[in-house]
Amino acid sequence: MDFKPRIACRPLGELRRHTTPMIDSRNLGEPSMKKTLLAVAVAAALPAAAFAQTNVTLYGIADAGVGFVDTDGPGADAAMVVESGYQSTSRFGIRGTEDLGSGLKATFNLEAGVKFDTGASDAAGFWQRRAVVGLAGGFGEVRFGRDYTPGFSAMGTTDVMGYGLLGNWLTYTAQGGISTRVSNGVHYTGTFSGLTIRAMYATGETNDASSGAMAGDKDIDDAFGISAVYAGGPLTIQGYYQEVNGGPLNAGGGIFNSSGTGDSVKQMGIGAGYNFGAFRVTVAYGIADADSGATVTTMAGDKLQALGLGAGLKLGAGELLAQVIQLKVDNPANGLRDPKGTSFGIAYVHPLSKRTNLYATYGMMRNNANSQFAVLASDNRAAAGALGADPQGVAIGIRHLF
Repeated sequence: MDFKPRIACRPLGELRRHTTPMIDSRNLGEPSMKKTLLAVAVAAALPAAAFAQTNVTLYGIADAGVGFVDTDGPGADAAMVVESGYQSTSRFGIRGTEDLGSGLKATFNLEAGVKFDTGASDAAGFWQRRAVVGLAGGFGEVRFGRDYTPGFSAMGTTDVMGYGLLGNWLTYTAQGGISTRVSNGVHYTGTFSGLTIRAMYATGETNDASSGAMAGDKDIDDAFGISAVYAGGPLTIQGYYQEVNGGPLNAGGGIFNSSGTGDSVKQMGIGAGYNFGAFRVTVAYGIADADSGATVTTMAGDKLQALGLGAGLKLGAGELLAQVIQLKVDNPANGLRDPKGTSFGIAYVHPLSKRTNLYATYGMMRNNANSQFAVLASDNRAAAGALGADPQGVAIGIRHLF
């Protein structure tokens, strides 16, 4: 989720002090004095240019709340939990730019996840959320490093809950629908007359000699993708296509977990949203189509589909949100017939200021007898305790942007 930074560090160059030497004109002729003044002016200007520093901004999100989770498994009871990140993943980051002249800027961004319930950092890596450096100009921005995929960014524009609160589109993406980030990538973003284009290519850099892959083949973990998002007035339209080749795909509870032998998952989707002012609606469809080798988890199939509808209604100072998403697995490898699940989510977000809000959210996943989908709220999931179980959760919390 994007937001405006609030705390900025002053450039080092602004903290420097340059003292102009005192010149006694009584000891100099007029021409000499003019030359000396010019030399001093140039000398005074040089350190400012030579020591110009990047403008650096510290930013973050602090989000935590209390909730109840019921997995609906055999003998399972609802549990009370205090968790970080029901509405947004708690994080802090550093971003900066340096003006290089002629409309060109150097950019960088480092972002880390943090758990406000325990103080722990993200186990996947300290800067695992974002670590990029690049150049920006009239052409857009090119970045190198770890960043969001085009598909994940595009789908978020038609998620009425903004990838947070129970029943958001992470219910699809985190269960195999869309790869969220890639490392070792080249990323491009450009916006032209309301149309934002994103593209990426990531090198696998994996030397995999497992069955079906040639020793030294580093292409099996490559990923590429492209997306387009049009935002004009009240209308938003998005579409994306991306492909992830081989490697462990969404291994943490996802539908697909590739064997790493060159199998790939093709991810594509479309969506639209319209804001009527006091009321807004969204609709989106996504599909993830895997090669036959990606079949090792519960309900493992070669295709995952999702169709969702969302709505937001301004209510008092805040907004009431609701969303329904239906998930379906095609051709499950374990003999299960037609696994399907439908998530329902509702939430109310009440602002206390421009940077702080309270929220309350409820969500559940209605699984058929052969499915075991979870319902998610940003960092947190209510997992199904068994096939056919209907997990649900409720939470209240506070989020602060800084």
